[in-house]
Amino acid sequence: MFSRSKPSHDNVPKHQPATSQAPAVARSSGSSGSSFSIIGDGIVITGNIESKVDLHIDGEVIGDVKCLSLVQGPSSKINGAIVAQNASLSGSVEGSIDAGDLVIASTARIGGDVTYENVTIEQGGHVDGKFKHRSSKTPNLAKSTVSMNDMAIPLELKADDRAA
Repeated sequence: MFSRSKPSHDNVPKHQPATSQAPAVARSSGSSGSSFSIIGDGIVITGNIESKVDLHIDGEVIGDVKCLSLVQGPSSKINGAIVAQNASLSGSVEGSIDAGDLVIASTARIGGDVTYENVTIEQGGHVDGKFKHRSSKTPNLAKSTVSMNDMAIPLELKADDRAA
């Protein structure tokens, strides 16, 4: 049942260092079944990105980004609008942002208006734009708030009357 012979190391593969780099765009599935995509550092994408999964961007995107959840690396650049349920921004963004839960890291530089439900800005995070909460109601200036039926009778002055 047991052998006294020494195990042979001849058929054990030796570890060799990997010679290829990690892919620039990868897809992975976690145990929960959710998946995400990665745009690696050094990659430039020109055009809009629309994804139904989470997205991690370390490269550069010239175009709009629409996804479920966005994580932006500190060296990343996005020139376009961002629409996401959740966004954690650490790099440069030139464009508007519409996010439910938004985290702006200390390394983030944002040039554009921000619409949010919940926002966290770390000390040092820079935003050059307007903030608007999603539930904010802006007045409709085209709608008259005065009923013409309830207006007071206009005051008429005659030549002899003096106004105070």
